[in-house]
Amino acid sequence: MYNLYDYQQRLVDKARLSLSKGSKGVLIVAPPGSGKSIVIAEIARLATQKNGHVLFFVHRQELVNQIRESFEKQSVDMKHTTIMTVGKVVNRLGKLPKPTLIICDESQHSKAKTYMKIFNYYNDIPRLGFSGSPWRMSGEGFDDVYNDMVIGPDVEWLIKNHRLAPYKYYSVTTFNDAKLKKSSTGDYTNNSITEAMKPNLYGDIVKTWKEKASGKRTIVYAHDIKHSKKIAKAFKDAGIPAMHADSKTPKIERDCIMSKFRSGAITVLCNVSLVDEGFSVNECECCIVARPTKSLVFNIQASMRCMRYVPGKIGIIIDHAANYTRFGLPNTPHKWTLKDREKKKKSTNTAVETPIKQCAFCFAVIPAQSKNCPLCGHEVEVVQTEIKVDEKARIEKIESNFKLQADYIVTKKISELKSYEELKAYAKARGYKQGWIYFQAKNKGLIKGAK
Repeated sequence: MYNLYDYQQRLVDKARLSLSKGSKGVLIVAPPGSGKSIVIAEIARLATQKNGHVLFFVHRQELVNQIRESFEKQSVDMKHTTIMTVGKVVNRLGKLPKPTLIICDESQHSKAKTYMKIFNYYNDIPRLGFSGSPWRMSGEGFDDVYNDMVIGPDVEWLIKNHRLAPYKYYSVTTFNDAKLKKSSTGDYTNNSITEAMKPNLYGDIVKTWKEKASGKRTIVYAHDIKHSKKIAKAFKDAGIPAMHADSKTPKIERDCIMSKFRSGAITVLCNVSLVDEGFSVNECECCIVARPTKSLVFNIQASMRCMRYVPGKIGIIIDHAANYTRFGLPNTPHKWTLKDREKKKKSTNTAVETPIKQCAFCFAVIPAQSKNCPLCGHEVEVVQTEIKVDEKARIEKIESNFKLQADYIVTKKISELKSYEELKAYAKARGYKQGWIYFQAKNKGLIKGAK
């Protein structure tokens, strides 16, 4: 059996206390790598010990297999459990043993229609949700699913108390003044200013890896299959054992690749949306994020894969898309809430490639225009099909005192803004246009050649 750490036992106790006081839904929040599966298994053990029946579901079969192993190790009475993917549960409603407790992992997906169908069917049964990042790109909250939230220790505490590995973070600044072009008037053109601030990929991936993380077991997150295969080939051409896997890789082959990565037979695993949720390899020491993202969930899950605790390990995170400027570093605090976030303007990017596509999380074939997988609830993020790469950009260490864009709120004075990034964040908060940013940056001497 697992011996729970003090903070894990507190999560168990607080969740059970909330249920005993009448809560119908409790969301437990703890960072990736903090041992949520152990907490889940202990709660299931206590429930089945009292002759209760636990229904556990999650969106992917690999995660089902992992939790089954945790249940067995924790001596959960397996005769009183139902462990399935969300799709299988939906298809068997009315045929499964009625549970006394529902447990749902990766609960950031729990607003999906399939999840809600299960919750509504068992509306008289208390439920526990688990998530390392209860956040949705749509801004929707979870207060119609859970009425209470139990929050575990943050990343900084877990690092200081040797429950997560410390890390080094490498990336770039997002503004590339080399792209600025002058017009006939001698001033910079608006188009070149816009181009200089576009999301992009920066730096030579293999060269940077050799400099920052040579020999370390590494997971690479690419933006599409073609890109992932290209990165894997670049590593192999450099004499580094690497393989690619994605949702279309046959299961037997995929399992073999994962096994080789776990054993160390391959050093670099390149993937697309395959190992960012629930995939735990303590030996992983480096994560390379080679895709821009608007998803806080993806950013947290992907970058922290290398922070599973092993004595003496320091995780290396190489962010080639400067995603840290939008979301901060792994130990940047987040204020989680069950309520809706303030809504943002809808994106004008409505491009789709084909009338159907496959969900990268549960592998279901879904309509191409879907914003969420109707089966597992995963939010489908539209990314560029072609990513421009600036291989000459310098990848540098990002210090922990880096300020997130959102930190520069409207109460700051313009005179206090010392960098281009601060001006961008201030303009975003105020709703100012890009021309204002350029004008202020020029006056402050932040743009080369500007007087």
